[in-house]
Amino acid sequence: MGGAVILANDILSVTNPDLNVDLIVYKKEKIMSELPEHINFVSWSKLANRTKKRNFLGMLPKNLYHDIPCYTIDVQAYHKIIYYPYFTALFLLKNCNAQIYTIGMDSGPMIYLRGFVRHRNLITRAFCLYGFMQALAIDKKAAGVSEKVFTVGKADAEFYRAVYLADAKYIPHPITPLIDGYSPIEWNKGEKLRLCFPGGLTRYYASGLMDDLIRLFIKRSEELKNKIQISFLGKIRYKQLKNKMDHLSSLGVMIEYTEFAEDFEEYLSKQHLILLPLVNGGGTKNKTLSSLGMGLDMIGTSIAMENVYGVRKEHVAETAEDFMRLIDLRINQHKLYGLKEEEIQRLKSYHSVNHWRKYFWNEIQ
Repeated sequence: MGGAVILANDILSVTNPDLNVDLIVYKKEKIMSELPEHINFVSWSKLANRTKKRNFLGMLPKNLYHDIPCYTIDVQAYHKIIYYPYFTALFLLKNCNAQIYTIGMDSGPMIYLRGFVRHRNLITRAFCLYGFMQALAIDKKAAGVSEKVFTVGKADAEFYRAVYLADAKYIPHPITPLIDGYSPIEWNKGEKLRLCFPGGLTRYYASGLMDDLIRLFIKRSEELKNKIQISFLGKIRYKQLKNKMDHLSSLGVMIEYTEFAEDFEEYLSKQHLILLPLVNGGGTKNKTLSSLGMGLDMIGTSIAMENVYGVRKEHVAETAEDFMRLIDLRINQHKLYGLKEEEIQRLKSYHSVNHWRKYFWNEIQ
């Protein structure tokens, strides 16, 4: 399951039992996930009708609109409507007399704006500007029709308030109960340190920093090949990184590729140190919460770690050299810096899903 689906399931799990909640999912006639008893799944075709043809904007590459504005949803039976995520605000509503709320997760325009500032490649920056203008229009509509917008990022809520003058509220991203029952493996004497890149490292989110880090591994490959091994989850989506990874492997550093992990939490638990060299993003990263909440050690950028409670200085790196210095710290001391049990409990308390019952469901009721 992706992070958006996991978050939706967690929020639905704490719905007040006396509420009658229907769930409709874009173009889904059925879903595989088990829902809480008081959540009713409604098939897409029961409420939605295609009423418009796809326009020119919908045919543009990397378009955020797709064919969403082509559908009209009859919402006459509902008193409250919750958009999740924000782009569902593009649906046309029929017979709407309901109050509308949006769970934005993160702010799309803010992410594209960060990308524009942080990326050096002119083509990527042009894409960021293009995405920013589209996302700005979508967010504006969502904020304009919503009584309140809820986010899992502090900066995202501030963006909604500053740009759209929206009533925006930050609620901490919950830690998924899917990690329960898992604990990380031990790093025994004589074993290589298992470094893990846990997916999502596309050109847009990680290029530059990810490339620089692999370049440092290559430079020190003779020394590191007997000290580390690398696990990489997902597809390598740009050639420049693939070539560097292949070169590193040819120099004797063991790299283990997994295209898809059926059980993501189990996959994480078999690693020693999670690396998340993100240069762009927003909201809160489910990978970060799951890793730290499980007791795993982790190094990530401030973007990878933002909005997460209890992060220590040993967990944050902004440059490839910073990452390498913190990896060396662990190798030289043969020590991992995962959170201690009492720190994990404080983390789980701050990121408890019950905050969504108190500050979301109770508020909109």
